[in-house]
Amino acid sequence: MMDINEKDERRELLDAVADAGRLARGLDQLLESLAHADQLDLLDVEGVLALRSISERCAERIGDAARILEAQNEILYVEERTV
Repeated sequence: MMDINEKDERRELLDAVADAGRLARGLDQLLESLAHADQLDLLDVEGVLALRSISERCAERIGDAARILEAQNEILYVEERTV
C-alpha cells in the first residue's frame, strides 16, 4: 500500500508530464505562427524543422509516459481497494 507521500509524488509526476506535453504543443504552435507570419527567413527553416521533429518526439514520449503512469495508478488503486 502506498503512503501519502508516494501518492503525492505520483500526482506531481503526472502533472509534470502534462506540463511537458503542453510545452511541446506550445512550441509547435509557436513555430507554426512564426512561419505563417513570415518571420522566419530561409536559413531558419532547417532549424524549425529540427525543433518540430524534437517537439513531436517529445510529445510521443510524454504520451507514452502518461499512459504508463495512468495504468500503474489504476493497478495501485485496485490493489488498495482489495486491501
